[in-house]
Amino acid sequence: MKTFFRCAAAAILACVLTACPETTVDDDFGLKPAVLNLKEWSGAWVPVDDDDALQFTVTDAAAGVMVVTEPGKKDDKPIEFKLRRAVASEKVKLLLAVARERDGKKPGSSLFLMREANDGVLYTWMIDHDAVAAAIKAGQLKGVVNPDKDGAHSHLDSTPANYAKLMEPQFWNWSEPTCLKRVKK
Repeated sequence: MKTFFRCAAAAILACVLTACPETTVDDDFGLKPAVLNLKEWSGAWVPVDDDDALQFTVTDAAAGVMVVTEPGKKDDKPIEFKLRRAVASEKVKLLLAVARERDGKKPGSSLFLMREANDGVLYTWMIDHDAVAAAIKAGQLKGVVNPDKDGAHSHLDSTPANYAKLMEPQFWNWSEPTCLKRVKK
């Protein structure tokens, strides 16, 4: 399993450089910004299946914005994440993570599902691009699908109906979560 950061970077870069299936959203995708607790989020994180540490730096706690880097990597490209509430209930700890290269000029951002950091543990899931494209075509999600020989390129509209529909299990790769543990100081 790849690390969270590598998955995010690979998904963003691959979709920029190739015609792979992709799902993009605008930066305001999600109900409202998740307010981040600096103590829970900022710091070094390590995927449970890898030794490469990732650095999470909260840049705007109230707006749910953080930058993730991989220190020591020569070609490190910071990824900016805007974390937004997936559902209205504060009891449900799921966030929509809108990710883009910090200096990227590509329109649209990649989307991940994330469980709020809790006691130094964080889970993320990748979106199922084919399921999203099928749902847009069937009218179950609002957005556009641009067919391509290598897979559909979908863009989801920023609407509350989409946020609720995306909480259905068919839209996420549940069997392939990425788990990160916070490095204790």
